[in-house]
Amino acid sequence: MNVAVDRYPPLSDTAAMIREMEKDVALSERNYQRISKGQIHVSEDKAHVSHEVDCLMWVERIENTAKRIAKSNGRPFRTDRSPRSLPTHTGSRYTLTSLGEAMWNLCRSGIPMIELACPSSRYKGRYSTSVVPFIKDGELAHTDDMMVRFNPYIAVMLRACQRAMPVIKAPGESNLDLSDARIRNKLDWIVRFVRRACRSARFKRLESNRARLEKKNLKSCCRYMATGFDQFSSLLVLRVDLYIRPTHKTREDVRIAEKCLRLYLRALADDGIVLDVKRWICKRECGFDRGIHYHLLVAMDGHKHQSASALSRILGEAWVRRCGPLRASYFNCYVRRHLFKYNALGSVHISDQWMLMGIREAIRYMVKGDGFVMTGHKRNLWRGNMPPAWQQPKRGAPRRACNDMSLVNEILGDVEA
Repeated sequence: MNVAVDRYPPLSDTAAMIREMEKDVALSERNYQRISKGQIHVSEDKAHVSHEVDCLMWVERIENTAKRIAKSNGRPFRTDRSPRSLPTHTGSRYTLTSLGEAMWNLCRSGIPMIELACPSSRYKGRYSTSVVPFIKDGELAHTDDMMVRFNPYIAVMLRACQRAMPVIKAPGESNLDLSDARIRNKLDWIVRFVRRACRSARFKRLESNRARLEKKNLKSCCRYMATGFDQFSSLLVLRVDLYIRPTHKTREDVRIAEKCLRLYLRALADDGIVLDVKRWICKRECGFDRGIHYHLLVAMDGHKHQSASALSRILGEAWVRRCGPLRASYFNCYVRRHLFKYNALGSVHISDQWMLMGIREAIRYMVKGDGFVMTGHKRNLWRGNMPPAWQQPKRGAPRRACNDMSLVNEILGDVEA
């Protein structure tokens, strides 16, 4: 018997095939978002490369290191004692553990890069904070740079490392001298500080509320899109990224953009931009280089409209008109559709399993809590109103068995965060 062949599931195993499809669709969405974060679009066809991907990579490492410290009891270094019988015995020797290596790499390379990209994140003293102060719309213009804040795990780890860096990282040195007791004490202090903060009841409550809200939003938005297929067997799905130009990241420009977004979404819901809009979801995000920007997903009646590229361009141009061409820009995501086959752009039929999974993964990305870089706003996700049951059309012949809602309900009806 060939044991190697038995490791693979049989071709008739539908569940295994579906899992592979889901992995491919999720990977396509992640690649799409990774490329989007690496570019700043100044117009529909012009963009320049940013350093945001490198900063986000280090921010992700900061979060993973903080979670690793909070969920374990490991130390950043270990003691290697030489046997007393050896003539080379000179006492205790210290080496970094894998956790200590991760902390040292953050202090040596990651945190300086983040501070360079985001000066407002630098530690300024005992009472400094990274929280953006609340700005009322009626206040005078604030022309200072927009501040950036991070999610709780990153904020705790960032502050702990910043307070310890003057001791453990001497200027111009690339190696860590563990023979110095002050450096070892500071490494232990970072671990104790992060564990005490991340294991507190208040911190756990914040994380629990964030995870619960993310799961609730995912189910709500997926069900919201599923009801669209209950009315129409085909939907035209559009995705547009709405930006404030990189040179306009002051608080006043963000305030104006927020006002323009409210008017923009109101016009979109009332068919004031494009006709036959059936579903829409919008998410606010904040980036190092891109600043405040918005991701918009729109679903239209697929029986009346098929030109996804032209309609996406209309959505973007409407945003530029409302905010002004000197301040706003947009990107038509349909232009990059050929790079990712299953990112749910264009016409999506009720029986297209791949595209339905693409819609689910797109929604999963849009409803993610605050991600790495937080916006400072309590609410960052909007969607249209769920139409009541009595408004749903009941005319026409019943659907065929192959065009029923079973596949839609399976993919979008009951999802897990």
